[in-house]
Amino acid sequence: MKRFIVLVGAIAIVSMSALSAGMFGFVRPADGDAAAGEDGADRKGSVWVVNRDRGTLTIFDAATGHPLPGTPLDVGTGAHDICISEQTGKAYITAEMDNAVTVVDTDTLQKYSIPVGPMPHHLEPSNDGHTLYVTLLSHTAGGNGGQYAVIDTRDDSVIYRPSSTDAGTRSHAITPTLDGETLYITHDIGNRVTSVNAESGAINFTLLNIPRAEETVASRSGELLWVSARGGNSVMPVDLTSNPVAVMEPILVGSQPESMMLTPNERTLVVSLRGSPASLSFVDTRTLTAFPLVRIGPEDTSLGDLAVMTQNGHFVYASYDNNIAGTGGVAVVDVRTRELVDRWQYPTPGRPHGIWYSKKTPRAVASR
Repeated sequence: MKRFIVLVGAIAIVSMSALSAGMFGFVRPADGDAAAGEDGADRKGSVWVVNRDRGTLTIFDAATGHPLPGTPLDVGTGAHDICISEQTGKAYITAEMDNAVTVVDTDTLQKYSIPVGPMPHHLEPSNDGHTLYVTLLSHTAGGNGGQYAVIDTRDDSVIYRPSSTDAGTRSHAITPTLDGETLYITHDIGNRVTSVNAESGAINFTLLNIPRAEETVASRSGELLWVSARGGNSVMPVDLTSNPVAVMEPILVGSQPESMMLTPNERTLVVSLRGSPASLSFVDTRTLTAFPLVRIGPEDTSLGDLAVMTQNGHFVYASYDNNIAGTGGVAVVDVRTRELVDRWQYPTPGRPHGIWYSKKTPRAVASR
């Protein structure tokens, strides 16, 4: 495993011009993304969306946007985020106010709960499906820094670990690397990102001065990390090969960036924005420049939420809302053209938030 030093002070800053010139070799251009055209098989499957105010899960047909029979499904008070592990055949949903993770069988839609807390927030599965990582908005007994939970999906056992040893920090989102060795954990309170050894829980290094750090996404090579800085309206590239680890100059992307997705060839970074009106931002990773925003919300008062990309990088599904009393929905955006191609309304009022795409449709509803 690659070792890192712990950063206890200022982080080295490297110019954007050096990165865009390719001196680090972060982005290794592959063939261009396929041209836009007929959707074909691109949008087969289902899109799973949780409503944080109603505590419900609605599953949409990925091609038509029609809600599938049997949904909305109650999944817990304060349902916030969702992920699916195709290996386990289960969807996992954080129910913040219930201090639980709700587990839904992706074929039968049968469900049960795992006690996790306090206040489970964002979650991600490991690449092999054996582990689920969950950030906590509050502290377990005896904890005074950021924390996260580790769930063994084979027996649903839970252990807790610190994500930061500094008092007053709060973990927000967590991302395991593809090789399963490292976790990147953002702290929106504490303005930092920690790199954690996934096996031992040891903190490898800490990136400081990331204003309201929200989420991360790493390049496949493990050389570059992207961090969304909601407090700075920017994304911040991080050179993981330098010693010390270096945070690049921020790229302004729009109001309150959160979730981020890289296309398969890593030439485009898509960023969901929590500001109003609901929009997505697109960044050219070769030139480190942002394209004009793509508006996804129908009303000027709409607010952005989270987003997910299809595995081939052709489409992004993004949730948006119109505050608690309003009705939000899901926008479908073609990544290749950066155009809104569809918009689906959530079947009830409240704020749609957590969202996940699956190539599969639940067996329980596919035959209806």
